[in-house]
Parts: sequence; C-alpha cells; structure tokens
Amino acid sequence: MLRASLALALLALCGSAAATTYTQTYSTIQPATYTVSLGFNISGTVAPDPTPCTSFNTATSTCLPQVSVPDKDSVIITYSGPVTEGNTISIMTCFSNSSSMDRAWRKANAIIGKDKQCNVEKPMVKGLPTGEGTYTWTPGPNTPQSSYSIQVLEVVAGSNPTTYAAMGRSTGFFQIIPIDSRPSWLLGVVGGMCAVGPLTLAGFFVWEKMLKKEA
Repeated sequence: MLRASLALALLALCGSAAATTYTQTYSTIQPATYTVSLGFNISGTVAPDPTPCTSFNTATSTCLPQVSVPDKDSVIITYSGPVTEGNTISIMTCFSNSSSMDRAWRKANAIIGKDKQCNVEKPMVKGLPTGEGTYTWTPGPNTPQSSYSIQVLEVVAGSNPTTYAAMGRSTGFFQIIPIDSRPSWLLGVVGGMCAVGPLTLAGFFVWEKMLKKEA
C-alpha cells in the first residue's frame, strides 16, 4: 500500500512538472528598463568604475576583467529600474556566445523560462527588491571557467508559471578563473587506480582461464 501511494505521488509530481509550460519571450519585456553596472573586487582592490570589455579575442581573452575563484575575487552588481510593489528581482549569469558555442546545455532561447545561456532556472540570487540595489557575488569552486555577463529579471509576484515584468543586462563580459577543488591526494589515488586497474583485470582473466583448464 505504501509503495503504491508513493508511486502515485511521484506520478502526480512528474505530471505537474510536465504541465508547466513557458511561453513568455524576451520581446515582451523589451526595451530593457533596468540598467546593470558591474564593479570588480580583484585581489582585495575594488575598481572604482570599471568598463567591462565588449570585444575580445576568444583565444586569449586578454581584455576581460579576470575574476579569480582561488583569490576569492568578487563581482559587484548594481541595478537600477522602476519600483514595483510586490515584485522581486532575480540576478543570473549569462554565458557569452563563445562560451556557449557547441554546448547544448548552454543554448540560448527566446523563451525566457527556457533560456539556458542565461541560467534563468538557476539564478545566483532571487527575491531582491525592485528599484535600486547592489549585490556582491563571489564565485564558488564549481563555477565554470567561462566568460560572462549579468542579467537582471523582475519577477511578477505570485505568477505561476513565473512571468517577468522587466529586465536589464550588463555591458561587456568578465572571465572566471576557476579553482580545482579536488585534493591532490584524491587525484593521486585516482591516477594510481587508473594505472593498476587494467593490469588487475587482465590478471583476473588469466587466473580464470587457468582454473578452467585445471577443472
């Protein structure tokens, strides 16, 4: 009985998830009514009014602000737009076109709720007040090494599926320099297992054949 109840509950949950359809496109909230500016805390020094690079060599990214995860650098996001009581602000990273190329899991979509290039389903923060605000984002060890911009979306209160009233996006891009959070001892163990594993498997097959011959 318990298993049957759990199965029915799971089916109901999956059914409700499948029934959620997103249709709102970015064109419905254009032109952008929010301005988004960025500051960078690099190695403890805050740039007063940096101008993110808007055109860069994708091979070297030489002109991009470099945000280092190992050094705990951060991005200071300032947004400004109309005040709407009840609505809230969500902030998310957007991969640049070069960082999205040939990666289906980062594919851009004109339908806001399906836009994977801008991580709409996984904002870095949500529930911020509309109008003016500042949020400081310190990338974590799982942040992919990519070039990014920042997008702000105003979420309509109580909407289901989620709908949006306004948007804004930063100018230019910055790059994340990641950290390898795996400890060196773990890398050594994995490397050792990879080296020994095939030899162990080959030895097992030889031993198995010898047993069959003796039988």
